[in-house]
Amino acid sequence: MRLCFISTAGAVRSVMAEAIAKKMSKDALLLMEIFSAGVEPLDAIPQQVIEVLKEKGYMVETAKPRSLQEIPYEDADIIITLSAEARDKSPYMYSHKRREHWVLEDVKDLSNLQALRKLRDQIEENISSLFKIR
Repeated sequence: MRLCFISTAGAVRSVMAEAIAKKMSKDALLLMEIFSAGVEPLDAIPQQVIEVLKEKGYMVETAKPRSLQEIPYEDADIIITLSAEARDKSPYMYSHKRREHWVLEDVKDLSNLQALRKLRDQIEENISSLFKIR
């Protein structure tokens, strides 16, 4: 099973979702390949995003913003878009078995760690619900 999270820049929401989903799926013994990408990827993940993920033990050492072409987008089973831009710019493929759009607030001020923590916690709740983990 391949799961892809797509956001605008591929550096905040989708990277958070990828890191959280990888840990949660491993802890739940789910066999999944999990990827993230941006429709307009940045060059790097902001340090503040790495900081709030590490606070809860999420691994981000190998994470980086990627484009749709750098992940197995066409072969994904589940696509979850995390921004309106991602929803509108991610092509629909017949090969995708499921497609969802999660409405997540875009944290404009990345120095606001409380807002990033709130976003992280919201993504955790969404993934927990997706994986049916409680």
